Amino acid sequence: MIKKLRVKFIILSTISLLLLLGIIVISSNLLTYRELITNADKVLDMIAGHDERMMPVPPSDKKEFPPDSTDGQHMDFWGKLGRNILSPEIMYEARFFTADLSAVGEVVAVGTERIAMVNEEEAFAYAVHAYRKKSDRGFIGAFRYVKLYQDNESDMHVIFLDCGRNLFTFRNALLTNCLISFLGFIAIFIVIVVFSKKIVRPVSESYEKQKQFISVAGHEIKTPVTIIDADVEILAMEFGEENEWLQDISKQTKRMAALTNDLLTLSRMDENRQQFTMIDFPISDIVSETVQSFQTLAHSRNKNIIAEIAPMLSCRGDENSIRQIVGILLENAIKYTKEHADGSSDAILLKLEKKNHNLYLSVKNSADPVSEEQLRHFFDRFYRTEQSRNSETGGYGLGLSIAKSMVEAHRGRITASVPDRETVQLTVILPVK
Repeated sequence: MIKKLRVKFIILSTISLLLLLGIIVISSNLLTYRELITNADKVLDMIAGHDERMMPVPPSDKKEFPPDSTDGQHMDFWGKLGRNILSPEIMYEARFFTADLSAVGEVVAVGTERIAMVNEEEAFAYAVHAYRKKSDRGFIGAFRYVKLYQDNESDMHVIFLDCGRNLFTFRNALLTNCLISFLGFIAIFIVIVVFSKKIVRPVSESYEKQKQFISVAGHEIKTPVTIIDADVEILAMEFGEENEWLQDISKQTKRMAALTNDLLTLSRMDENRQQFTMIDFPISDIVSETVQSFQTLAHSRNKNIIAEIAPMLSCRGDENSIRQIVGILLENAIKYTKEHADGSSDAILLKLEKKNHNLYLSVKNSADPVSEEQLRHFFDRFYRTEQSRNSETGGYGLGLSIAKSMVEAHRGRITASVPDRETVQLTVILPVK
């Protein structure tokens, strides 16, 4: 149990760390990429707003720019808070080429004076590719393009801006962020694994003390209970077995002995001291025999068990444990099957079948309405629903806990479900080896 708790803590911490790092890395790089695109579009807009033939040489006359784009920029390194300010000089540093196309997509002219890495033939190919794209802005390789239309919206002018250096920087930053995040994740994961043992240590020590107490108390109680039971038998010989007080003592002694045995069983299961003999055996026959042994008990309480057992099924496990699991499920169903006003009740349905690589053993019975909250606690120790807390049913709420421990020892699982509002189904799933 403590080992599972530690594993769950490590898994939860790891998932939380991965989510945090993922959000940080993805959001930061998305914002960086968005900034890259925004800056590229601003440069394209600047170029589009000026005579490109004058671009290779900065103009001698001072052009007037909007106050927001130049005011005090040479004095303030960070620019204005909340604004992405680009110097108008950047359009004279940018490397770009242009293309003019007709309304039918024929390339009329290209301008490659402001770039060295693209010749006219390549510029023609880029222009045709841009014409076929539906969007007016986008990327073709490392080039960010913008389509400009004439007044008649027939002729097209396309500007291609080289963003290769910025994209290269972005990719390097992305790889660096991922590498740093991965190394940080490994380091923190190691810290979590190392310190998780110390974190769960108080719980582990408390749990070990609880198991030790149950084991010691169970053995200490078992001796006086045995002596009392023996004394009752001797007194019964003297005063007669029909003595009311002796019958009451005998009944309570048997209940105490059953509780003690259940506690010791759980203690051995928790400490992995329960000895199981794993062999291949015919589980169909074992389940059938167990059902037959419970039919008398069911009939005495006006209940009926219907068994649907697939023949010739085998299982590898401990035969006695499987018998005990089936017995616990049937006993639980007999106790809590809802009775009608006339004293009758719906039949208890037991099914054993094979699906894929698993054996499914299910017991379904009618019951008082069960809430989801109650369903979640079915396999808790000493838990019984409020409707069942009476002296008639007996028991201490340990049966299903023992069944769960035994099923898990066979590497299986047990579940509780409510197929409809007044039906409860317990299902054991065992792997077939």
